[in-house]
Order: sequence, then structure tokens, then C-alpha cells
Amino acid sequence: MNEHNPIAQLVLKIQQAWMDKVANKPTFKFVRVLIRPEESRVYEGFCKLESTANGRLPEVFVTQLTAFTDTDTFSGALITDWLAEYDKSSSIITQAAFKWDAQPYRNSVLNDELLLKMLASFRHALSRDLVLALIPREVSNTLHLKKWISNLLKKGIPDGVKIMLIDHVGNEQFTIADKQFPGMICNLHVPMDLSNAIQKLAGQGDPNNPEIMLRKCVFEMGNALKDKDVKRLHKWGQQALDCTQRSGNKGLFATAHIMYAGLLFHFKREPQIPQLLEKGLRIAKQGMLQKDPACLPLVIQFYGYQAAYAQIRRRFSEAIPLYMQQAEFAEQQNLPTSALNAWYQAAELCRRKDAGRHYDVLERGYKAGAHLSDDEISASLYIYILRDYYEYAFANKLSTIIEDIDVKMHRLFGPEWKADVDKVRKTRAPMLLPTEISNTNN
Repeated sequence: MNEHNPIAQLVLKIQQAWMDKVANKPTFKFVRVLIRPEESRVYEGFCKLESTANGRLPEVFVTQLTAFTDTDTFSGALITDWLAEYDKSSSIITQAAFKWDAQPYRNSVLNDELLLKMLASFRHALSRDLVLALIPREVSNTLHLKKWISNLLKKGIPDGVKIMLIDHVGNEQFTIADKQFPGMICNLHVPMDLSNAIQKLAGQGDPNNPEIMLRKCVFEMGNALKDKDVKRLHKWGQQALDCTQRSGNKGLFATAHIMYAGLLFHFKREPQIPQLLEKGLRIAKQGMLQKDPACLPLVIQFYGYQAAYAQIRRRFSEAIPLYMQQAEFAEQQNLPTSALNAWYQAAELCRRKDAGRHYDVLERGYKAGAHLSDDEISASLYIYILRDYYEYAFANKLSTIIEDIDVKMHRLFGPEWKADVDKVRKTRAPMLLPTEISNTNN
């Protein structure tokens, strides 16, 4: 870790606070880390670092991103994800002469008791204390997750094992009274000036380097946006365009356009937005012809931004073809995840605004994901495309398609897959477009 990096210094500050307050405190079983939302990436970096041989703390961290659905299934989902990650790392673990028998946890009833036994067994094999750091991708119900933590505390978290969970300052969801579990709970908060660290990071290096100059411009545009100062935002946006154009780097020049336009989305009537997106897309396509690797993902993003801009201006007949164009381009470039995200956006917009095209678009999304592996399906929006297309196939008695979808989803989610997918979709955070972050009008 580069300790001269301002962000790395914040991670070092977290490590020191952990050493002072948490490490070598065997009675602590649940560590609630209080952060501000914008600090989440710093804490993810801290957890990832402590999950490697470069960690500084006496405990070994195992970080799990498992989504929380309900109290009855979370422990089982953690065990399943844990074993999958363990199997992926088996060759490295063998080389490190680490011996742990995972077999007893593969064909057992997945419940809280088995999770606790697995953690105790893994900790024993490590011969070091263990921290299970939970950063769920999604949480369906915070009260139920809090109840899950309390249940584990009642059942007895093993010696040498701590469970860590992130909570938010000012919007605390996982407060557990210490008198319920005396001496077992630790609340950790590390004050940090993230804005200052980012500003320092943006200014590091050669001030004449166009990448450094672009970083500074983006930081200043962000400050102008916070102050709702459109004139200042335009000033720094133009500087970003000027310095990257001089560099001759198509990828950097196109990046300046999409960042500038993206920040202007908060002022959705700004006439420069479509101009920036059109010009940036041309530049990115030119960069692709010159084999600039940064330009391919930028072209996909520009199509998405153009579609999103049309959508917030309520030009739905323009937005749908643009999402479809984004999907088709991503398919041509063999980028299935990007393609499926765009097909799903197009299908959802059709469902709400152009019902006559809905199932045609869904069908194209269904065909686009037909080659995906089980892991790719379960980790993508394709599960929602399958769920919606199943209803169409069922209504139209398309037995081959019904069977194909049913076999796939039954294998991934079990016999109640339709209800499970509906529940996940209902509780997951909505896909925010850049334009939907703020309702500010110019």
C-alpha cells in the first residue's frame, strides 16, 4: 500500500482505530462500523486489504458480499458463497499449507448453527482470530438483518470470531443495546475528511499531465455542482475539454465529454448536454478505430447516456431505440453483461411507455443471454428478463421456452424461483440513471 496516497492514509487511520479499540478484545463478537455513505469505498478497500497477506491487523478478514434476503436463508447463502470462494482459491491455499476440511459443510442442512460451526472450524485451522466482514450487495429488510445478528449473538459466536457490519451515521439501522449482550458489542467510528483526501489525490503528480489536469477539473466541477453553480461548472468543464484535447488522447478527450455531460444531467435543460454526448461519441468511435482500449466501453456508455437523456426529457420514442442500439453494439463487441443491462432498460421502458414492443424487446434480451453460465445468470439482470419472458411464454403456450426457463431458474433458485425473483426485484434498489439522482431544474 502506497502510504503517501491520501486514500491509503485514511485506510491506515481505520487500521489504527481498529487496533486501538477492537483488536485483541476477545469478548467482542459484533463490530458495528459507522460510516458516511461516501466513505463506503474506503471501507471496502480496508476490508479487501485485510483479506490479503498485506493486511496489518492480527485478525484475518473474510469479506462477504452475499445479498440479505431474509433471516432464515442468510446463513445458508453465506455458507454457499464461502465454499464457492474457498474452492476458487484452493490452489493458492494448498500452496500456503493451509489445511481446512470443508466437506462437513457441503451436504448439510444450511442454518445458523452450521454457519457458526464452520466459522469456528475455519478459525481453528487459521490459528488466528477471524473477522467475517459483511458488505451485502442488497438488503431486503434492515430490521430482519439486525434480528439475524441478534440471533447469532444469542446462539453464541465462537471464540476468536467477530462479525463486522457497516452502518450509516445519522441513519443507523443496526444498533443493538449493549445491555442485551454485555461486553460483546463494539461500535467503531473513524472521523475522516474524505473530500480533502480526494482533492489531494487529484492534485498529485505533474500538474501539466492531462490526466492530472482532468482529475482536478472533475473535482472542481463536483464542487460547483454541490453549490448549484452552473456557470462555474461550465468553466471547469470547458477547461477539461481544452486540456484533454491538447493531449491528443482520444480516450481522455471522450472521457472529459462524458464526465462534463454527466454532471450537467443534474440541470437537465442544459442545451450543451446533447452536443457533448454527440461529439464525445464521435471521438470515442474515432479512438476505437485507432485501437484505443479505453474507447470501446466509452462508446457503450455514450449510447446509454443518450438514451437516459432522451428518457428524462420524456422522449421515449427516442430513448427506446438508443437503449436497443447500446445493446446491439455491446453484443457485437461480445460484452454480454452490458448488452443485457441495455436490453432490460429498453424492455422496462417499453413496458411502461410502449407496450406493443415490450415482448419483442424481451425476446431479444432472452436470446442475448441464452449462452450464459449459471453464475453469469444469477449475477446479472438476466434473471428479470427470464422472469418476464416466462410470463409471455406461458400466456402464449410456448412450451419449449417455458421448459428452458423453468429448468434454468429451478436449478438456480429452487422450485419457488418465480416468487424469489419477484421478491428480490421488489426489494432491490432501483437502477438510478444519472439523470434521476437530482430533480434540480435549470
